[in-house]
This record gives sequence, structure tokens and C-alpha cells, in this order.
Amino acid sequence: MTLSSFLIALLGSALALALLQLLAWARSAAKLERIAEEIAQGRHPRSFVIFGPHSLFRVASRLETILTAREELSGQIVQQGENFHGVLRNMMEGVAIVNHDHRVELANEVLVRQFGLDAEPSGRTILESLRVAEIDHLIREAFARQEAVSGEISLRGLPRSEAELFLIVNAVPMCGESGPPTHVLLVLHDITEHKRSEERQKEFLASVSHELRTPLSIFRGYVETLLHAPSSLAPEEVRRVLKILRRHSLRLSKLVNDLLTLSALEPGRMNLERAPVSLPHFFRRIEADLRQQLHEKRLDLIVTLAGNLPKVDADSFRLEQVFYNLVENAIQYSEPGSPIRVEADAERERVSIRVIDQGVGIPPADLPYVFDRFYRVDKTRSRQAGGTGLGLSIVKQIVDLHQGCIELASEPGRGTTVTVTLPAWPSSPPEGPIACQHIHRVAQGESPASAPESRPADRHLSRAS
Repeated sequence: MTLSSFLIALLGSALALALLQLLAWARSAAKLERIAEEIAQGRHPRSFVIFGPHSLFRVASRLETILTAREELSGQIVQQGENFHGVLRNMMEGVAIVNHDHRVELANEVLVRQFGLDAEPSGRTILESLRVAEIDHLIREAFARQEAVSGEISLRGLPRSEAELFLIVNAVPMCGESGPPTHVLLVLHDITEHKRSEERQKEFLASVSHELRTPLSIFRGYVETLLHAPSSLAPEEVRRVLKILRRHSLRLSKLVNDLLTLSALEPGRMNLERAPVSLPHFFRRIEADLRQQLHEKRLDLIVTLAGNLPKVDADSFRLEQVFYNLVENAIQYSEPGSPIRVEADAERERVSIRVIDQGVGIPPADLPYVFDRFYRVDKTRSRQAGGTGLGLSIVKQIVDLHQGCIELASEPGRGTTVTVTLPAWPSSPPEGPIACQHIHRVAQGESPASAPESRPADRHLSRAS
């Protein structure tokens, strides 16, 4: 082979090798381009391995590192978003994020429920969605002052809510690292129950003051009469005045005792001494204690207990307070000669006890309020009889403390039935109160005495005559 032929062959081999390297570069570059395209489209390439120049392999390796970091960051962002939405869902306050145009960008389910909305108001302005100018004004003020502002508002006539709603609204501007705030965080705290509690306390104090004022005024007037003109009063008149003073002193004493009982019954302040209570013995004792009152009004107390009735899991002393109140109410509102019945039966580890009278009954307008403190159906008659208006409130609180249930059925002119349901002994401690409807009206044509089903098996009659 000549030198020229050798050089030509060498040059051809070099050109072929260069062409092969160029083709490898082209294939590697094309694969690298496909990898970059898949990453740009949000897909994860099946492989980052490139057979070719080492420089392109390093580029592919860096792309894989960048993609892994981006996926980890994306996962963290998704997790933080889920955590944020989880916090919003589980918050007790209504929360919304509002932009500079006062449009809602995000709102939680509590806010939707508070305002009775059909769906989350995202994309709509505060005025369009909530229709409350005071909230829109607070947002505007938060943007202008660039600091948190708050206010208390009351709302009426909201969809799906007949009651008045009280809210404390906090508008907090959300500022970035620099520049004015672009969003406002709106937090709405429902204080309706707190307001109602305050109102109940005011009404309670007003009622106590009124109940104390009347007998104290009578005391002062008659005592001044006895002091200033004792010699001019006949003995019969003095005796009459003393009887009046005695009656009102008893009324004051009952009021104070009832107030002390209510205070002791507040949640967390009383420990019940629960024990098995035998109902036959229990009602014999009540009948004996109330025999004089029954005799004075010529009333019969008829106690009917089911056979094999279990004992009741209760505090005997507190249970006496319950049924003394209920039977005394029946005595007070029954006409002479009419019977008062007490019935009891058991079902599913529960004992139901009914106190049934055929007295004047309770008007429908009064039924929702009979367990309220100081509420009287017949105010004049109750005061004359020395009632404080606290009896049924005390009864309900004691029954609630026993995880029991109290129901009341009544119709004017036909009588009243009060049913107390308590856990039987022995039984596992109830997890919560027995579900019941506290008050209902007896259907037309049905007497309170026949409303509950009774299964008497062991009957005895206590006649006070």
C-alpha cells in the first residue's frame, strides 16, 4: 500500500468516526430534549440515562435532581394546602380570605352555615354573598388602616335561622414582605349563646329582685303598723297581721331554699350520691309526707307500679325533690275530689315514672316555657299558694344530672302528665342524657292520663280522707 492510499484510508476512518460521534451526539441531544419536554409538561420521564457524551449525561443527571426537588416541593405545598384546609374545616369560627376588591377567595363551612348560604361564596363580593354592610365596612377600614380592626354585629332574618345571631368580626390585613396588604383575613366568632346567657342572667336577677321585693315590702308595712299603733289594734287584727307575716316568711324561706338548690345544681358543683332506690318504699314515704295536703283538698293519690319493677339508679334525696315538686304541683292545680295518679314501668334498663292529674292543665302558649326559671302559668294563683316559679326548673336540672329525661303533656281543662325516665339499677353509667321531647301537647280527644301506655301489675291506693 502506498503512502497516499494509507493516508486516504486514515482520513476516511477519521471521518467515519467523527460521523458516528456526531450521530451519538444527535441521538443523546434528542433524548435530552424529550426529557426536558416531558418535565416541562409535568410528566416524569421513564429514564434519565443517556449513552453519549459525558457532558450531556451530566445535564440529564442535573435535570433528574431538579425534577426530584421540584416534586418534593410540590408535595410539601400540597400537604400544607391540605393542612390549611383541614384547619379551616375544623375551626369553630367562620373564616374567609377577601382580596382588595372585597371578593371572597376562600371561605370555610362554618361561615357558610352561619349565614345560611347554599355554597361557598368564592368569587363574589362580601356585599353580594353575606349582605352585611358592617362587615364590608370593617374590611375597608382594615385595608385603609393596615391594622386589625374588630366589631360586634347582630343579625336577624338570616336564611335557615329564626333567632338573632351575634358575631364578633375581626378583619386582619395580610401583608407581604413589602408594600400594602393585598388580602384581609376575616374571622367571625359566634357569641350568640354568650349573649343569651347574659340575658338569662339579667332576667334571673330581675326575677329574684322582684320576688324578694314584694314580701319585704309587706313585711316593712305591717311591722311599721305594729310598731306605731300597737295599742289601737284589736287582738284579732294583730293575729291576722301575724298570719300574713308568717305566710310571707315561709314564702321567703322557700325562695331562698330554691335558690340555694339551683346554685348547688350548677354543672360541676354537685356530686350525686347514687344508690339503688326502691320505688314502692320511696312513694310510700312521699305519700305519708304529703298526706295532710292531700287531705285538705280531698284528693286521692293512686300509685300503680308494674310487677318486677327494678330499682332506680339515683340520689334518693334529690329524687325526693323531683317528686315532691311534681306531686305538690298536681295537688295545687287539681280540683277537690279528683285523683292524682303515679304510675311506673320499665323497659330496656330504663324506668319511666308518670305523675298524672286531672287539673286545670297548661295552655299551649305556656308549654315551651314551663321549665324556665321563675315562669308561672297562673301567676296570681301560684303566688297565693307560695310558689316561687323555680320548682320545674329544679326538677329538670336534677333529672338531667341523672342522665334522665323529663316529658310534659298537657291540655287545658283535662290535666297534665309529667313523665320522668331514669336509668335502672344495676346498669352501666349512661354515656349521655336519654333522648326525649321535653314538652308536647296532648292530641285532641286524648286525655293526659291515657296518653302514655301503662302496664299496671302491682296496684295500691293511698287515700287521704
